[in-house]
Amino acid sequence: MEDILIVEDDRDIQNLLTLCFEREALPYSISSCAEEALEIVKKQTPGLILLDVMLPDMDGFELCKKLRLQTSNPILFLSCKNSDNDKILGLSIGADDYIEKPFNIDVLIARIRAHLRRNRLLVNKERSNRYIVFDQIKVDRKAREVFRNRMQIHLTSKEFDVLLYFLEHPSQVLTTEQILEKIWGFDTLSEKRTVVVHISSLRKKIEEDPLDPRHILTVRGVGYKFVLD
Repeated sequence: MEDILIVEDDRDIQNLLTLCFEREALPYSISSCAEEALEIVKKQTPGLILLDVMLPDMDGFELCKKLRLQTSNPILFLSCKNSDNDKILGLSIGADDYIEKPFNIDVLIARIRAHLRRNRLLVNKERSNRYIVFDQIKVDRKAREVFRNRMQIHLTSKEFDVLLYFLEHPSQVLTTEQILEKIWGFDTLSEKRTVVVHISSLRKKIEEDPLDPRHILTVRGVGYKFVLD
């Protein structure tokens, strides 16, 4: 079972999560600040990170950006900042989920297990064709890496999953619901805007002109279509 890193400075929430994780036999480690969390991830990459937004030494959004340079494993925000702008920001900078405080502990555990399960399946899945090349971009399915002219493009785990899903269904119109179901799963509580935010971020990283995309096309009122040529 993958280790879960809890980045949270509130002692009460730390204690609650500790009790629940021990009850569920979920291995974990705890960090009360950003710098300590970064050191932990450098030494041993956790299978999933639970991240508070309001930390004593660094804004959680900024920490998420730094963590994304080190790991593509799931990052879940756990925050009392519950505005739509906060959620959109969290998802756009690389988080896989955004959970509001106060939270239902059973729902939280279910979402953690769902993210771990999906990430495990993706990492372990055998793929017969390792590389996909289009335009000046090379996708390494096994290493889960993307390059343009030999320069790596850093994608989050979910951004890579979305891109690969598109590449496996070229020129096929995929509805927002299909993408949400495939990438986030049947048991997801994520919303359709999660897909919109990830598509927008993915365009910025792989399209030469994100405002006039060549590959990820919007099919108005339906969803999206990926064009290789």
